Amino acid sequence: MAVDRDWRWISWAILGIGGLLLVGGLALGLGSLRHVLHGERADGEVVEILREGDMYAPVVRFRLLGGEVQEVKDLASGAPDFAVGAKVTILYMPQDPRDFRIDTFDRLWFSAIFVTVFGAFWLLFGAVARALSRGIDLAVVGESAFAVIAAGAGLIGVFVLMSAADLYTGGVRAEGVVLENRESRRSETESVRRADGSEVDRSVERVSFAPVVRFMTREGGREIEFHGRGGSEKAFAKGDSVTVIYDPANPIRARIVSFVDIWLPSAAAFAVAAVFGGAVWFSRRMRRRAKSPRA
Repeated sequence: MAVDRDWRWISWAILGIGGLLLVGGLALGLGSLRHVLHGERADGEVVEILREGDMYAPVVRFRLLGGEVQEVKDLASGAPDFAVGAKVTILYMPQDPRDFRIDTFDRLWFSAIFVTVFGAFWLLFGAVARALSRGIDLAVVGESAFAVIAAGAGLIGVFVLMSAADLYTGGVRAEGVVLENRESRRSETESVRRADGSEVDRSVERVSFAPVVRFMTREGGREIEFHGRGGSEKAFAKGDSVTVIYDPANPIRARIVSFVDIWLPSAAAFAVAAVFGGAVWFSRRMRRRAKSPRA
């Protein structure tokens, strides 16, 4: 079959984007590795959580080897991942103490892993386009892509389930109160088919809500605020009492005791794995049936 030149150019474009994302993810990882290998370590404390619009930035205070006290603000995130008073380890560069990292897995590696995985998906789609440009059977290409997605979703589901089970079995329960429903808005473009059969794009605003919950730890009576899982509707009202479960070693790692907050993420990952894995199984079964000799 002749090579489809359109698919060939499309494949190179997608592979190029995936390659750039992959390089960006590796660069982020190397930046964190530089702090791990060459940075000085210091004990720090989160002294404030600054709210910047819909983002939350921890302010950390730590002492340099020479005794000088530094107070720095780290990058903001969509939900607070530290509580005021939390003890943290700081990795800072001796020549510039304001060039630092908080020594947690999320702060060191999550962004690098996320960008790298996102780039890997672009490379996967680029490989699919490249296979199509070479005339490879579309069913075989689709099965390979779906199998990779199913395996990735299943792996994510395992890790998320292990984390949820660890919190559920080893966490401490406490009573909390809903302070507010944090509202998030985003615009999406969707295609709408008109009565005459033509299509038109329109911008649609999506609104989601996440409960902000406050509770007191049993150990030391620390006041902790965290965000519950978001949704398109308000599952809780301001002032509602809820049961929370938290990690006594890291109280900001807390969840509302409900299926949605604790188990839904892993269930969603396994559902994606089942759908894509099932599609692969069904496709292979149908191809084998089509190839088998008929009586």
